[in-house]
Amino acid sequence: MAVGRSKPKLPKGTVVLDAKGKFIMPGMYDMHAHFPNVDGEPFPVDDYLLLNLSRGITSLRIMRGAPVVLEWKQKIQNEEVIGPSLFVGSPALVVDEKLQQQALRPLLAGYQRQGYDFIKYLGGNNQGVYDSINYIAQQIGIKVAGHGPPMGLEAAVNAGQSSVEHIEPFIGLYLYDSTRYAAAMTRFVEKKLWSCPDLYWYLIYGYQIPKPKLLASPGIEYVPKEMVARWEKELYGIDSTTLKRKYDAYALRVNTYKKLLPRKDKQGVNLLVSPGDGVFVIPGYSYFEEMKLFAQCGISNAHILQACTSNAAHYFGEDKRGRIEADQPADIVLLDANPLLDIANTTMISGVMVRGRWFSKKELDEKLVAIKKKYTN
Repeated sequence: MAVGRSKPKLPKGTVVLDAKGKFIMPGMYDMHAHFPNVDGEPFPVDDYLLLNLSRGITSLRIMRGAPVVLEWKQKIQNEEVIGPSLFVGSPALVVDEKLQQQALRPLLAGYQRQGYDFIKYLGGNNQGVYDSINYIAQQIGIKVAGHGPPMGLEAAVNAGQSSVEHIEPFIGLYLYDSTRYAAAMTRFVEKKLWSCPDLYWYLIYGYQIPKPKLLASPGIEYVPKEMVARWEKELYGIDSTTLKRKYDAYALRVNTYKKLLPRKDKQGVNLLVSPGDGVFVIPGYSYFEEMKLFAQCGISNAHILQACTSNAAHYFGEDKRGRIEADQPADIVLLDANPLLDIANTTMISGVMVRGRWFSKKELDEKLVAIKKKYTN
């Protein structure tokens, strides 16, 4: 695809697309994915990658890595496998008595040498070790992303953790002391940190979505029936009293965060988009559910699209991604309608280009039909 003032000379065999009346946007990033059969749901990997790609997701940030994920990353880069580009986190770090200060630098540097794109922090109560992880990572030039530390949002901001996942760190401090929360968010913006809320995940696990609606989730026809049955059992295999208690607790969290999210946007917080991973989170398809939640909270379509594309690219320091410009990598989604007018138009996909390779809607649909047949026959 050519972008620029001059008309380039096309090589023989170049596919020319008639995009009259259509709209182009950069490929989207799912910024909180978990790789199948590593710590994510057990989808066949090829299906998982294709489902994401078919929905315009051309990059995935994998939140817990392993050597096998690095192998898949290389296969995708070498075009041996069709799928979004992978940005892979290290194996998860848990700050406990086994993780010693003196071991941190060689551990983090080792992950960096192996090809992991960032350090995944999972949790732990030792603030000294937590601070050292962030300090050393910044020294050697690798980001730290993950859960907010048990010490709270202020500790994450002070340490400069590049990306704080989920909603608990934010609502925890806000409900405890809104003045301290406001001060922490001012510094959050000043330090140019990122926030990936995964709000849709909380609606699922907090029973905020009626069961019949979950069982009819978009894209569920591409999920193995035995997996759907397991999801249903896992989520609803509890007594009504426990379910009601969880519903009430999650309703407070979700409703509180829905108030905070548009404020974060207005403050200039770098927002990232992902539905998270888990039961009833369907690769590619649930991503739009997260976008809808952003819109329902009052965030403009332009800012949602920015969070899905250029914000995410900027997180990885990839200034040549997440935009449609001359001489930029060709990760592109072709749409039948303008997403700036209605965020739902991001689902009206006419084709996807990833790393310069074009997949028409017809080609993607044929691949989706093949997946569906596996689970309906």
